Amino acid sequence: MKRAIILGASAAAILAAAYVWSPFGVSSVGDGGLRGAVCIGGHCCCARRAQAETVAAYGASERLTLDPNQFMGPAKQAYQVAERNPALLTQLHCYCGCDRTYGHRNLLDCYRGDHGSKCEICIGEALMAQQLSEQGSPVEQIRDALRRNYAGGR
Repeated sequence: MKRAIILGASAAAILAAAYVWSPFGVSSVGDGGLRGAVCIGGHCCCARRAQAETVAAYGASERLTLDPNQFMGPAKQAYQVAERNPALLTQLHCYCGCDRTYGHRNLLDCYRGDHGSKCEICIGEALMAQQLSEQGSPVEQIRDALRRNYAGGR
């Protein structure tokens, strides 16, 4: 009798763990890419990793960012920067820690979901990158400026 109770409890624990853990696993998405390390409830803000060479491949056939009109103020401005200049943002690192938390590979990834609207660091980086780009700064100088302003010891 004890053995049956132990086996039953073990099976229930394994099933419960599998049910709870399954949304957090790495899985593939329709385009063959991998979801990020942490996908909650089957939703992942980083389903398509931004890479400079893929920006041109997507072209006008698919949005690279959320619609800026969903947001207000500086967040809207940052999403407009990401929409207008995705090639620049794919070349820049985000220093808010989303690379570790959400698996983001570059600053554009922050604007594929709503993360960029809630993070002052992401917003500040995008707006600074746009300003420096408009002044004619090369990408290397923009990276250095972002690192100086936002890296905070990283």
